[in-house]
Amino acid sequence: MLSRVPGWARFLAAGLSIIVLYLWLPDSPVQQAWYDSLAAAGVVAIAVGIRRNRPERPAAWWLLAGGQMANMAGDGIYFYVQNILHDDGFPAPYDVSYLVSYVLMVIGLLLLLRSRSAGRDRAGLVDSMIIASAFALVSWVFLMRPVAEDQGLGLLGQLIAMAYPALDLLVLAMLAWLLTSDGPRNISFLLVTADMVGFLVGDYFWAFAQQTAYDPGTLGSRLIDCAYLIGYVCFGAAALHPAMTKIGRPVGRERVRPMTLRRLSLLTAATLVAPALLLWQAWTGHGRVLDAYAIVIGCVTMFLLVVTRMTMLMRQVHAQALVLAEQAGQLRRAARQDPLTGLPNRRAWDEALPAAMRRAARDGTALALAILDLDHFKRFNDTHGHQAGDRLLREAAATWAAHLRTVDLVARYGGEEFVVLLPGATLAEAAQSLDRLRTVCPMGSTFSAGVATWDGTEDGDELVARADRALYRAKQAGRNRVECDLVVAGV
Repeated sequence: MLSRVPGWARFLAAGLSIIVLYLWLPDSPVQQAWYDSLAAAGVVAIAVGIRRNRPERPAAWWLLAGGQMANMAGDGIYFYVQNILHDDGFPAPYDVSYLVSYVLMVIGLLLLLRSRSAGRDRAGLVDSMIIASAFALVSWVFLMRPVAEDQGLGLLGQLIAMAYPALDLLVLAMLAWLLTSDGPRNISFLLVTADMVGFLVGDYFWAFAQQTAYDPGTLGSRLIDCAYLIGYVCFGAAALHPAMTKIGRPVGRERVRPMTLRRLSLLTAATLVAPALLLWQAWTGHGRVLDAYAIVIGCVTMFLLVVTRMTMLMRQVHAQALVLAEQAGQLRRAARQDPLTGLPNRRAWDEALPAAMRRAARDGTALALAILDLDHFKRFNDTHGHQAGDRLLREAAATWAAHLRTVDLVARYGGEEFVVLLPGATLAEAAQSLDRLRTVCPMGSTFSAGVATWDGTEDGDELVARADRALYRAKQAGRNRVECDLVVAGV
């Protein structure tokens, strides 16, 4: 039964179980070995996952694995310095490993995100910068400024102490970008996210304890350690999962993601951080604001980023409006176009005929109307098949349209019947035009036609009826001919 459970799930379950046991181990080299073994297992799982699943861009994953390994090495050095050498000095050798782990993780995440978005997810990047700016302001107020004012650390100590929250901000920015970017959100994606959250939670709680001189106690320290261990285990399981290959794949062309309520709430909360800090410092300092310049810079930065995001949304609305307008135009054309021949359909004809009659009445010009009917079309279909019949209709429509004037209109009336409007043409001129069409009728076919001219008073239905009567006479007379209606309407 256990063999049916995927390897990544077994690794995740075993790792989380071991983390629970870690909480109850006494402080000893065994406890540190337990921690290091689980961290090493996570790094090995990452390497195994890369070799087994073979992602398209393995460099990013190897850099992330290197970052985890450097962090694990820093933990080992920290234990040796603190517990064997009993050296509490700062900076210490383990800081090098920790800082290298940050750099490798940031570069690996950046490569992964760039390949995922192919440099096109600008909306996700802007959103992540808004969130990161808010956290940067909080980090400066509570973590970085106290370090900058602590002259006892020395310049090197200040730089290293400030490097930690600064690099945490970069990791946080990568996490925000990952969460706001397009692409699949599969199990591997969620596990990578959990890894980053675990490391950030551990870092920020540890930094808080260091800056406030708060002693979290044995249980608190263990919980911070567990946050890092959860990161190791989740990242190892993410690499073992087959879906890890999809995280770094490009997601397609650029698009601006919809502004959902959850995203809007998150960005709103981020932009309110600066005024909240201003209010808090003014309240606690009795009107004095210690970080006024930092808050101003944060407000301006987030304001410009919000304006940028609004500009992107406006462009999205404009682009969508253009798409909708184009689609509406296509629908209008489709509603007025015969799908087989590409000619105007009956609906378009019903609109065109009254308009042509109004122009003829206004300009005092003639208007001729003809109805064409392909001869023996049913027999042609039965003999050659319906595909050949469709081809005949298409070729006839294209040929007739090409041999008529640009002002003339030919439309499909229904079945094998077509109608033609000839503005400015007399009855004789219209008959001559139709006779020319009979000579170019494709595929050896012929047609019969009836022609009538508008008398200036009758409606469209009466004009069509007179042309239809002329067509009937053409069929009765043997087909393949043009008949004209010589009867004056109303007489």
